[in-house]
Amino acid sequence: MRKSIATYPKSVDFIPAYTNRTVIRTRAMLVKIEEMDGEREMMNRDLRSLPEAIEIDCDIAIIGGGPAGIAIARELAGTRIRVLVIESGGSDYEAEIQALNSVENIGAPDALPDNALEGRGYTGALSWLNDIAAFELRNRMIGGSSHTWIGKCAAFDEMDFAIRPWLPLSGWPISRSQLLPTLQRAAHLLNLGPNVYDEMLFSLLHTAPEELDLDREILRAFFWQFSHMRNQRAEPTRFNRLARDIKAANIDFLTHATVTSINIDSQARHVTSLDLKSSTGRSASVRAKTIVLCGGGVENARLLLASNAQLPAGIGNRHDVVGRYLCDHPRTSLCRFTGRDIQTIAQHFNFYGLNHGGGTHFYLRGLSLSPEIQMREGLTNCAAYPVQVHADDDPWASLKRLRKGAGKTFLRDLLSVAKSADMITTGLYNRLVQKRGLPHRSTELRFDVMAEQEVNSESRITLSQKRDRLGQPLPRIDWKIGERETNSVRRLAQLISHEFVRVGLPKPQLPDWMGTDDASGATFMDMAHPSCTTRMGADPRTSVVDADAMVHDLDGLFIAGSSVFSTPGHANPTLMLLALSIRLADHLKQRHTAAEPLRLRSTEPDLSLHQG
Repeated sequence: MRKSIATYPKSVDFIPAYTNRTVIRTRAMLVKIEEMDGEREMMNRDLRSLPEAIEIDCDIAIIGGGPAGIAIARELAGTRIRVLVIESGGSDYEAEIQALNSVENIGAPDALPDNALEGRGYTGALSWLNDIAAFELRNRMIGGSSHTWIGKCAAFDEMDFAIRPWLPLSGWPISRSQLLPTLQRAAHLLNLGPNVYDEMLFSLLHTAPEELDLDREILRAFFWQFSHMRNQRAEPTRFNRLARDIKAANIDFLTHATVTSINIDSQARHVTSLDLKSSTGRSASVRAKTIVLCGGGVENARLLLASNAQLPAGIGNRHDVVGRYLCDHPRTSLCRFTGRDIQTIAQHFNFYGLNHGGGTHFYLRGLSLSPEIQMREGLTNCAAYPVQVHADDDPWASLKRLRKGAGKTFLRDLLSVAKSADMITTGLYNRLVQKRGLPHRSTELRFDVMAEQEVNSESRITLSQKRDRLGQPLPRIDWKIGERETNSVRRLAQLISHEFVRVGLPKPQLPDWMGTDDASGATFMDMAHPSCTTRMGADPRTSVVDADAMVHDLDGLFIAGSSVFSTPGHANPTLMLLALSIRLADHLKQRHTAAEPLRLRSTEPDLSLHQG
């Protein structure tokens, strides 16, 4: 049985307190508090400490303080637009808040026949991430999913945006070239190197990989890079810290505030307000000209469906599209190498560095299906990446532990380092001179795969009869992994095996089901990358938002995050969703150019607004 999300390790980052500027309306009076002079830390108020049934005014309300919401807030910082970021959690892990992520799962992976789950493929200190239940690996706190990611990034291919006749509903209403400027800004935010992820990277690398003569009509090189904090290279970018660095008078944060309903006008043409509730039962409302939903692939659909007081089917759901087309990245182990074969393969599929922006950025080399074979055989886009399972006496792990001081493994680690002088010397040369990955003592090297899913209207999120502690219906998730993506994964494994043998590399060990037409032995798991549930498109009958990410026929309601992906690709979603979020922020700036300048406000209550 998989663990509840409430078993997460605690986060330790602290978001500072703030001074209040937001206009707050109570039932008795309008409190107007004078803005502080000069630059200040971001404002962070806890709904649990505010008066009951307050009303808060702003220009833009952002629902969700994860990467998408924080990226938009950062882009809007310093403008005349009053922005309120609303976060269900706080600045740290809280079990009762995380429990609101519970789902009723009636689909994959639990529904797959004879499926012996092997998790999401994490190893070492991150192996606990394998045990979190499907679609519950989410984070209700400032920083969102960046608390539990490893920083892995790649951009979508040109092919991902194209209409592919063999894939129904493929194609985006925007092109990849339209996203290139904001893709660069997203890469800068994540402290990444150049956005190059194919063979074009070879010419940029300090020392390029050896040419293997693989058939490019079948397999292509694909690379991933890893985001990290600018002052802590060993740690992925944490968006709670980026939020903490916002110093702008127009950005406020409201924490421990779960949005329970999006409200619209009587004509169902404009958004008007939000209903909020804290875990202690305290309520509030937010009135905003523009609302941006940044809750993630599950919560975005859930909240639209649950906002059904005026429209029984939910907001944006006139054509029964909200929650449909649920995709993730089905992940499984594609093939394995053991013994001496590990080092042979690791020489070609490892980390490779390039110098950029005053630092070295490392890219991980893997393999993907070529566009030609996808078209010829009707396959989805998928890619395989190498994963090494390090031995207990791996000298690099021993060195890390020794640097931290004496412990239970001190003598064993000392012996491991002493007998591995050649490996350490080679590793230092690889890293410092050749800008390559370290050689490890490993028990296994495998290729894992993440596959693009075919967009399927029956793979979907609806509302459960079960409710959470705030009285909100749980999301009922029916994730369907189709035959096309299963065949694509099987074909990738077969082609890697064939091509490796052809060019003289060791033959990999494939799972039994890869060599048959029977997929009942397939072991897939979600990668906590839910997408497409409020997909972007020109046709309201098959999409929820338009090319500007605004809900069709509902002025002022926008959606950001992977839920707006038209198709999911195979690449990790963070870089792409940030590019789309920054693009949306640019659009919101234009939309609000006529907003009134901020004014200093008197501390005297204006009771006249409440007469009669």
